[in-house]
Amino acid sequence: MIDIHTHVLPALREDDGPDSIEKSLQMIKMAANEGVTGIVATPHMLKPLPDRKAEILMAIESLGQDLVTLYPGTEVFADDHVIEQDNLITLGNSNYLLIEFPRAQLPQHTADIFFDLQTRDYQCIFAHPERNGSIVEDPNRLIPFIQAGVLCQINAGSILGRYGKESQKTAQIILEHGMAHFIASDMHSTQRRYYSLKEAVAEASKYTKNAQELVTTNPEIILRGDFIEPEEPKPYKKRGFWFFRRK
Repeated sequence: MIDIHTHVLPALREDDGPDSIEKSLQMIKMAANEGVTGIVATPHMLKPLPDRKAEILMAIESLGQDLVTLYPGTEVFADDHVIEQDNLITLGNSNYLLIEFPRAQLPQHTADIFFDLQTRDYQCIFAHPERNGSIVEDPNRLIPFIQAGVLCQINAGSILGRYGKESQKTAQIILEHGMAHFIASDMHSTQRRYYSLKEAVAEASKYTKNAQELVTTNPEIILRGDFIEPEEPKPYKKRGFWFFRRK
């Protein structure tokens, strides 16, 4: 398995991962013990940091490659000042960019953000859409993005119910309707927000026959720099009232 979304690098500024090399290595060992062979380090990119790539590469070098293969990356926050930078840090040596949006709701110009990045030759991966309020309200909002070539990464913890029933149900819908292209851990520590990819894949297999591909084949494809053309997603048909009514 390959985990494309992690906060595993030690003591990196503007990130909320481990604060020491020892804790980073513990996290990597946990992942390796359950069959993870590759980890993409994706520290937050919340504001322009011109020397971020060098920081990431130095942190990876400090950890070595003994337990798993480590790849550089970032989780880019969809803020105009951030995404307008030249040479955004992609996953590995690919042109795939992991993008995070505000948690409460998507910006009105989300489609324009994706389009602008695509015109700059980035392939976009929407990080944990099942935790976004707009997608919880209506998972079908993902369909036009996917039809335009955007891929979606859901968190293992969402599948396992660690972020609440809303995110769990939304993750199930995304899986069932062909809207998921990756499952990743989004791990931040050995104790907080680390959820087993192995366990999540087993649970996801109840909702899609492609669960294993979401942690093996698809990550391998993007890290090779090859192109994934997403299948046509199936619209979610609401049954009566929406499954959650917000108070």
